[in-house]
Amino acid sequence: MKKEFYVFRHGQTDMNLAGRWQGSGIDLPLNATGLAQACQLAVELKESGLQAVFSSPLQRAVQTARIVADSLNVPLKIENGLIEGCFGVAEGKTKQEIHTLFPDIAPAWHSLEEEYMDVCFEGGETKRQIQQRILQTLKKIAAENDYTVIGISAHSAVVRCFVLMFGLKLYTVPHGRPFHICFEDDGFELIRE
Repeated sequence: MKKEFYVFRHGQTDMNLAGRWQGSGIDLPLNATGLAQACQLAVELKESGLQAVFSSPLQRAVQTARIVADSLNVPLKIENGLIEGCFGVAEGKTKQEIHTLFPDIAPAWHSLEEEYMDVCFEGGETKRQIQQRILQTLKKIAAENDYTVIGISAHSAVVRCFVLMFGLKLYTVPHGRPFHICFEDDGFELIRE
């Protein structure tokens, strides 16, 4: 059965605004801009036919998902497999600090080329691990639920690693922008609208 996913990054937090990496280890709420972004996302998804929203357990994603789910009057479900990537020792730091502290790893981590998919910061996940996790999680959601149109509230690295499968190299993932994905016959397709 064909399933449609609308995969989006949560709204902005104060650490996003400051350019600091939160990863899976820092759990902050949305700021005022982030709340507004989530409300705008709900408006954008009004005609999508969403039947449920699945969210990362981190509060920035849950708040975004709740605004969308409440606005569209659909259930919200927490799915741990959607959590942001773990960046280990890089969490809480700015991009500049990360490049200064980890000059060998940082450029390879920022690259979206295949040869750097298995790079990670100490204590963190690789981009390939994040990509495999999101793939398995979306397949699980598709298999275990009767919903055919599903919202996915996730994070920058999760979205970036996922859409990379379709050749889409995003160095910045906008807050609250949905990516329309179809899943059928165990394969995913990015709908370019």
